[in-house]
Amino acid sequence: MYKNATYKEKFIDVKQWAPVIIESIKKEIKNDHLKKDLYFVKKYLPNKNIQKVSVDEMTGAYMSALESEENAEGIAEFLISSWLMKNPELYALFENHLTQITTDFSELEELTPEQSKDLTGPAVEQFGYFNTYLFSVFNSVVLPKETFEFLKKHAEKSHQEAVEQKSVEVEQLNLESLVKKHESEVARLVDKHEKKILGLQKKYQIDQEALKKQVATLQRKVQELSAK
Repeated sequence: MYKNATYKEKFIDVKQWAPVIIESIKKEIKNDHLKKDLYFVKKYLPNKNIQKVSVDEMTGAYMSALESEENAEGIAEFLISSWLMKNPELYALFENHLTQITTDFSELEELTPEQSKDLTGPAVEQFGYFNTYLFSVFNSVVLPKETFEFLKKHAEKSHQEAVEQKSVEVEQLNLESLVKKHESEVARLVDKHEKKILGLQKKYQIDQEALKKQVATLQRKVQELSAK
């Protein structure tokens, strides 16, 4: 299905996950491509500090370039190659299984359903549907169309579950942050009021001592007057 596909065609086929792919290789993008391709930066990321550019900004830039640039194939190849190099364990697993079928991968036209299951089963178990599907597309693994569709369906499902889980975790972190902030504010107010109360107590004690002295002075004057 992807044996003769171009890099651009393969990346466009998985563009729904472009932000996730870009996120995983953002370091390579900034250090290996953006630093060297000044034309690309000037055209698609004008007035941006490439070390601070966001994943969303990079995603928008690369997708625009893939749709309009004459050298879009080279750009797509860089993105795909960078992702594949970040997943050497997946390559090793696929290579190990495929060499049991033939040592010359170029001879393979399409794996049988059984061969595909034997190959993708362990990959899914170790790396999940999402990474297994992306690797199969990017590396032009000769799986049947039905297997690609099966992997894609479950990749979409697992990715959505991951997004929802992350959302829950972020919400939980936000809630915990609010609770800590509230506790900190309460502690600050309690400390402030305790200090205020201590201050009032001290002032009361001072005023009380001063009042006692005043009363004693008045009593002494009264006694002096009475004595006269």
